[in-house]
Amino acid sequence: MYILDTDHLSLIQRNGQEGKRILTRLLAVEEGEIAVTVITYEEQVRGRLSVISRAKTPDEQVLAYRGLQQLATDYRSIVIVPFNSRAALEHQRLRKAYPRLGNMDLKIAAISLTSNAILLTRNLSDFGQIIELRTEDWSRT
Repeated sequence: MYILDTDHLSLIQRNGQEGKRILTRLLAVEEGEIAVTVITYEEQVRGRLSVISRAKTPDEQVLAYRGLQQLATDYRSIVIVPFNSRAALEHQRLRKAYPRLGNMDLKIAAISLTSNAILLTRNLSDFGQIIELRTEDWSRT
């Protein structure tokens, strides 16, 4: 299984060159073998809600809500891997072992590890510190 980190999913959603490169590679992966974590969902929803809260004009509000609605549409076709009790225990272990890494990254890593998945991410400087975590960056050639 491949799990898309928030950065890889965002690149796909923006539809730029890097996102198209990732999508091309994902087409070769069997159906059902691509997912995101509920943590990525949380990060993206929080981001959209933040944009909504900052929108002042009617046009800004319409655009902000359009982004939130698009996010809901995007997630209809994506498998979301949960943060379950196994991931919670793994997160606690990672928190002790890697205290300088971000909490959300550690949750994504915990889900990836307990799912025996490869994490697709550009953030190799942080995730690469977690020795047992398998990572790949598909945004580059």
